[in-house]
Amino acid sequence: MKESLNLVLLRLLHRCAHRMHMAEKYRGQGWLMILLKNQGTLTQRELGEITGRRSATLSEQLEAMDKAGYITRGKNEADKRNVDVTLTPSGLRTALDVEANRAEVADRLFNVLSEADKRMLNKLLQKLDDQWAAMPTEKEE
Repeated sequence: MKESLNLVLLRLLHRCAHRMHMAEKYRGQGWLMILLKNQGTLTQRELGEITGRRSATLSEQLEAMDKAGYITRGKNEADKRNVDVTLTPSGLRTALDVEANRAEVADRLFNVLSEADKRMLNKLLQKLDDQWAAMPTEKEE
């Protein structure tokens, strides 16, 4: 039986996303480092809300980052139940490396496309993102 075009597109989108993820340095942790570099100290709760990561997954990643010396964690002065997360100087250097790596990956990936292709892809991906954002999650159904 022939696969529907929708399933072909879904498979290709998933494959591209996986390849982009695998090309990045510090997978999973990279985005956290960039967020902390750009926004400064954030609470663990804020990081969870921004990234949409499960609390257990985020805790695991932060633990690994702490052990590697990329971040420090401490009690939030305003709310002792929250933990503040801050980049160390080593974490800042690594965040800059992550950003450079992401730019290199993006250039390698999208240099095959013309500017018109890139604008069209941007428009199509934004349309898909808007649609997915409007759809109820399993929790909401």
